[in-house]
Amino acid sequence: MAFPASYVVRAVFAGLAVVALVTGYIGLHTYAKTLNLPSAPLDLLYWDLQLFVFDSAPLDEPKPLPALLEFARFAAPGVTIYTLVDGARLLFAAELRRFRARRSKEHVVVCGTGSAALALVERLRATSTRIVMIGSAPVATTGDRKVLYVRGDARSPATLRGAGIQRASVLYACEPDSSANTAIALAAHGVARAGGRRPLSAYALITDPDLCAALRARRLSLSGRPRLRLDFFNLDELAARVLLDRHPIVNEQPVVVIGLDAFGRSLLVEMARRRRLVPAPYPLPVTIIDAEAARTVEAVCRRFEFVTEVCALTTHDAPPGDLPLGELLPSEPPQRVFVCHGDQDLALKTALTSLRLWSCGPGSLVVRVEEAGTFSRAFEDVHLLEGLSGALRVFAVNEEAGDPQLIGEDLVETLARAIHDSYVAENTARRHVRATNPSLVPWESLPSHLRAANRRQAEDIGRKLTSIGSALAPRVEPELHFAFKDYEIEQLAMMEHERWLRDLVADGWTRGPVRDDENRRHPDLDSWDNISDAAKEKDRDTVRNLPRILATAGFQIVRVG
Repeated sequence: MAFPASYVVRAVFAGLAVVALVTGYIGLHTYAKTLNLPSAPLDLLYWDLQLFVFDSAPLDEPKPLPALLEFARFAAPGVTIYTLVDGARLLFAAELRRFRARRSKEHVVVCGTGSAALALVERLRATSTRIVMIGSAPVATTGDRKVLYVRGDARSPATLRGAGIQRASVLYACEPDSSANTAIALAAHGVARAGGRRPLSAYALITDPDLCAALRARRLSLSGRPRLRLDFFNLDELAARVLLDRHPIVNEQPVVVIGLDAFGRSLLVEMARRRRLVPAPYPLPVTIIDAEAARTVEAVCRRFEFVTEVCALTTHDAPPGDLPLGELLPSEPPQRVFVCHGDQDLALKTALTSLRLWSCGPGSLVVRVEEAGTFSRAFEDVHLLEGLSGALRVFAVNEEAGDPQLIGEDLVETLARAIHDSYVAENTARRHVRATNPSLVPWESLPSHLRAANRRQAEDIGRKLTSIGSALAPRVEPELHFAFKDYEIEQLAMMEHERWLRDLVADGWTRGPVRDDENRRHPDLDSWDNISDAAKEKDRDTVRNLPRILATAGFQIVRVG
C-alpha cells in the first residue's frame, strides 16, 4: 500500500524529533559534567526541551560541544521549523478550502459522511465539476481537488452558506436520520430563497419507504414553483429497480424472496410491476420466507393490488436464521433467490448455510448488503465460492442505488412512468401490438417527446386534485374508497384539455383538419366547447383512470375539504 508523500515526510520528522530528544539528553549529560553544572534528570530534560525553541541555557557557555549535542542543537530546531511550516500550511489549506467551498458555483452539495453519502460522492466524481461535503466529522477525500469539505451542522443556514448553497445546483441530504435530512432540505430552501439566483434541486434521503411516499405525495400537492425543487428518495426502492435491471426475471421458473424488510418489500412490488408489462400465460410463482411473511405480504397486496394479479404467492412464516430452509423452497428449482434481510450478516449467513440454494445456477443467489466492502472482494477477487460456479452475487444497496440519475427521478417521473405503464398494460390486455402502436415500449425506449408529455401530465395531478378539495396520499387505506363526482370529471377533463392545449401550442403545434405529427397539426387544438365529443370523452377517461393509475404507483386520492 503506497502512502502519500506528506505522510512519509511527517514520519521522517517525527523520527528526527525522537532522535534529537535522545541525543540532546545524552549530549547535555556529558556537557553538564564538563561545566560542573547540576545534572539531575529533570534539569537535563528541561534543557533538552529548550533545544526545540532555540534557547537551551548550557549552550551559552563558550565550550566545545559533544558530537551528539551538536547534532541535537540543529536537529531539534529543524523539527520545530518544520512543525510550524506544516501547521501553517494546513491552516492555510483549510482556509483556502473553506473559501473555495463558499465561492463555488454550479456545484453539488452532499450532506453526511456515512456510507450512503460516500457512495453518492464516488458516483458524482465522474460527473460533477465540484462537490462540497458537509458533515460533523472530517472524511478522507484522497486529495481529490473536486471534493471540498465543510465541517458543521448542515441544518444551520450559516453552514449551508459556507458550502456556497446560494450558487449550488443540487443538494443531497444523506444523513442516517430522515428528520435531519428533511430539516436540511428546508434550511436550504430558506437560504436559497433569500439569495439564490435560480431554483435549487434538493433530494432528502428517507429510510422508511412509507414515510418517503407520504412526503413525496405532500410535495406534489403544493402549488406554484418554489425556489427549491424538493424531492425525497429511498435507497431500497431505487436499489430494487437496479437489481432487477441487473438480474431480470427472464422465464416462468419460480422466484424466492427471503426476508421482507424494506428492500424485500420493494423488490416484490417492483418485480410485480414489471411482470404486468410482459404478456405471460400464468402468474409468476413467488415463494416468500420471513418471520411475518403472511402478514407483511397481505399488507403489501392491500396497497399494491396488482401484485396478486401477476404473481402466485406462497408464504412461509420462518424466523430469521431458522435453518435449514430447504423444505420451504419450491419443488422446481428457482431461477433466482433473493436474500433481502436488512442485517447483512444475517443475509450472508443465510446464503452460506442454506446449502440447497447453491445449486440453482450461476448468479442465481443474490444477497443484499449495505455496502460491498470486503464482501465483494471476498467472493469475486478471492473466489471464496469458486466451487459453486459463481452462484452467489453480492448486491450492495448504497453503492448501487447512490446514483444521481436515479435519485433525480422524482415523484413526477414516478407518476409519469405509472401513466405510461398503465397505458401499456391496458393496451397489451386488449392484444394491441407494437407493430400498430409504437408507444407500447418500455419507458426507457419511449421517444423523449412522449416521455415529456407524460411528465407534464403527471406534474399537473396535484393542481387538479387541489381544485376539487382533494390531495394525494400513500395508499395505506385502500378501503377509503374515492370516486370522482360527475361534475368533477367534467371540470378536471376541461383542465386536462387546457393543459394539453397549452403544451402543444408552446411546442409549435397548430390546428389542422387531421392529425399530422410531422407538420405538427392536430384537429383538437381548440377550446373545450369546440372539440369533438370523442376528444372530450378521451379527456374524461384520463380523469376516470387517475385513481387506478395512482394505485399502481402506491398512492390514493383523499378528500380533505
